[in-house]
Amino acid sequence: MRTSRVLIIDDDSILLSTLASILRLRLPDAQIETVDSALASLKRIRANEYDTIICDGHQPRIEGVAFVRAVRKVHPESPVLLLIEKNDQDLISQAMNAGVYDMLVKPVEEGTLLLAVHRAIEASRLRRQVKREEAKLLATVGRVLRDLEVFYGAYGLRSNFEAFMDCANAERQASRHKDECQGIARQREGNLSDLLKESDKAGPGLLKVD
Repeated sequence: MRTSRVLIIDDDSILLSTLASILRLRLPDAQIETVDSALASLKRIRANEYDTIICDGHQPRIEGVAFVRAVRKVHPESPVLLLIEKNDQDLISQAMNAGVYDMLVKPVEEGTLLLAVHRAIEASRLRRQVKREEAKLLATVGRVLRDLEVFYGAYGLRSNFEAFMDCANAERQASRHKDECQGIARQREGNLSDLLKESDKAGPGLLKVD
């Protein structure tokens, strides 16, 4: 059986060590890795596939929502759990649009953390199983089409099927890209709305946007 891999990311060394210790104790069969920077972790994530990625939602140089988008571009199926300071509905909405798997409000209770990690690992396992079954199905269809071409002279069936699958995959990618763009647009609208609110509080004058 494949060993589950979990990556924990937090710039708070104490919290990072605490989370890692809990998971190593309660998930002895899992491989627990830690990184103290979300930005630095992206190189490792590109090279490896994790069953669960746990990341502090407020990191220097890259915010949690942007991190989720970056991970999904590399490994769309990897569940990302974001740790947030408070129950921020605007942040939750943006993260959900970006494709976050779950969000946990700090301080996180041990039971809540373990339940979320178990669910994420199981989701990863099921997704891998679906991908394996899908690959088997496509291979079977390919063999059947090849036999039909040979036995009945129906040449071109496989190439037409492959063209169809290419179109389906392209549409899937386009839909995912559209969702990401809509999420980014909503985030920018939210940022502008916050700036306008701050301007109203400050009174009349020029609104400075960096």
